[in-house]
Amino acid sequence: MHNKGNMEKIIKRIQDELGDNGLAEKLLALSKSDLTSLLLYVFEKQETNPAGLLRAFQTNRFARPSDIDPIAYRALETELLAVARDIGIKPVLLSPAALLGSCSAFGYVSQNNVLSSVRSTEALSDPTNMLAIIIADDIMQKKIDNITPVHYCATARVVRAQAFPAAKDLFAHFGLFCIASSGKDTGSYACETELFAKQMGYYKELFSAKRGSKLTVELRRRRGYKDSDGFYEAMAKQAESVFGIAVERGPANEDNNYYLGINYKIYMENGASRYVAVDGGFVDWTQRLANNKKERCLISGMGIDRLLL
Repeated sequence: MHNKGNMEKIIKRIQDELGDNGLAEKLLALSKSDLTSLLLYVFEKQETNPAGLLRAFQTNRFARPSDIDPIAYRALETELLAVARDIGIKPVLLSPAALLGSCSAFGYVSQNNVLSSVRSTEALSDPTNMLAIIIADDIMQKKIDNITPVHYCATARVVRAQAFPAAKDLFAHFGLFCIASSGKDTGSYACETELFAKQMGYYKELFSAKRGSKLTVELRRRRGYKDSDGFYEAMAKQAESVFGIAVERGPANEDNNYYLGINYKIYMENGASRYVAVDGGFVDWTQRLANNKKERCLISGMGIDRLLL
């Protein structure tokens, strides 16, 4: 992965070598279709041979297979989706390609952290973004009105470009299960409470009822609501009602603008240790996609591979 400073140095070096300090700006001035055509031409002309492919495979972390048992992985995927379907959360089979900028367009993820491609696509890195886009499109196409909240979920093998440190549970590609819930504001946090209860109910059914796991729920305060204390307490009360346990009050993380109002985490406990199984919170994505301040969206996700380690 290249950070912004390193990327600028690389672009400057390339432009200096080619003797054209305005090369990047000229390429950016092209239409997306023309830039795509140019890049496809360059890729086609680059020489590739079987021996080169094998050498690349030996060093390219994005293309290496996972050590996870594929049969156990597929069985767990099926279970996660079936449990969701049975409580009214609609499974969606996503494409492995996402729209170019589907993460960075919302302003919280660098495009350098995803595997960008041509034809205006990128390798899928966060299914919740695409689920939110699908929901917003369904709203705009009048397939749903989401006055009655809707809940979509998906499993996906995702690729991320961050340079992770060497560790047995950190991978360039891994499986995710995600939920995106959407509804319209009706006042007094009724919509948010309903969305939150649905997702909490799913994770309780999955972990407590089916696995007998010991869980801890943590709520972290975030910006985004005028009555920050009132909203936080309403969500804490809802989580405690669903799980029947006291909610841990986590650090505020006020400077993190990814989530609105709250960020919730569900921990699985194993003896003296515990790890984050689920991470989620409210976002403004459907508001921005549908250009409607009344839209509410709650997302959450969990790593599939971690459950199999």
